[in-house]
Order: sequence, then C-alpha cells, then structure tokens
Amino acid sequence: MADKEPEVTEEGGKSKLPIFENKAVLLGVIVIVQALVAIGLTQFVIVPRLGVQNADMSGQQPVAEQEAEAPELGVLVGLQEIIVTLAGDPKRPRYLRINVSLEVKDQLTADIVGTRLPQLRDIVIMTLSSETAAELSSPEGKKGLRDEIFRRINDKMPAGTLLNVYFSDLVVQ
Repeated sequence: MADKEPEVTEEGGKSKLPIFENKAVLLGVIVIVQALVAIGLTQFVIVPRLGVQNADMSGQQPVAEQEAEAPELGVLVGLQEIIVTLAGDPKRPRYLRINVSLEVKDQLTADIVGTRLPQLRDIVIMTLSSETAAELSSPEGKKGLRDEIFRRINDKMPAGTLLNVYFSDLVVQ
C-alpha cells in the first residue's frame, strides 16, 4: 500500500486542505494567530509609545530590590473586639464595633502587651467613647482616631516599641 498524500481538490477555484475541515483545529489556529498578533502589538507598538524600555512583563522585581525595599515588620497583637457607645445624642445612642491590632517591635514587647491587655483595652475604650458617629464617618476622622489611640498607648509603652495601630473592623451603627 502506498502512503496517500492529502488530497487537494478544486471546487469553484478554491483549494481545500483536509486539516482545515476540522473546526477544532481551525479554531486553534485562529486563537494562536490572535495571541501572536496581541503580543506583537504590545511589544512593538504599545510599549514603545508608553516610553517603557526593557519592560519586564512578569511584574516581578529582582529579589535584591525586594529585600532592600521591605521595611522591618513587627509583631501584631490583637486587642480583641471592642463595642462602645459613641458620644452624641443620648436619645438616639450610636454604637461602634471595632477590632484594634497593635504592631510592636518584637516578641518580647508582644508578651508585655499581652500581660497589659486590660489596661490597653481601657485606653482604647475611653478614646473611642469620646468620639461621635459624624467624626468617624470620614477617612480623616478615622485617621485622627488611629493617631490618638497610637499617642495614648505609646505613652504607656517603652519608647520606640509601638510601631503602628491597625483597625481590622470598624462598624458604626
């Protein structure tokens, strides 16, 4: 038996190859061609117009640069959920539910915070209860509250051990 070569038939002036009769193969070829055109347009048209030279398409920075930019991270200590009544109209009380976490310098300081948890929660509760719902509705009010909590807690901690204060939940009702 002789090997048969693909037949090319002429119908109405057009040639048909049997490989393109399969719709899945034809669709695959179209997808590959579109991907190549998209890559070509990106590399040779869009990137030069943006003024980006030697663009790194992976979005990854070299490891040495990542280590140089990464700030030293502290240990996070949660103060548990706190619910307080906000200052304002006593006829229509407003409540605040919040989770506060403290970022401290090291594990030793985190252990100290763990032993002083009731005192630190009291500081946060007293600070929160003097706020109104209107003050907490804006980003500036929330930042001001964070700064005030940081200042008051930092006064009770060894110098330079409190790095930051974070809110993981903040719901005013």
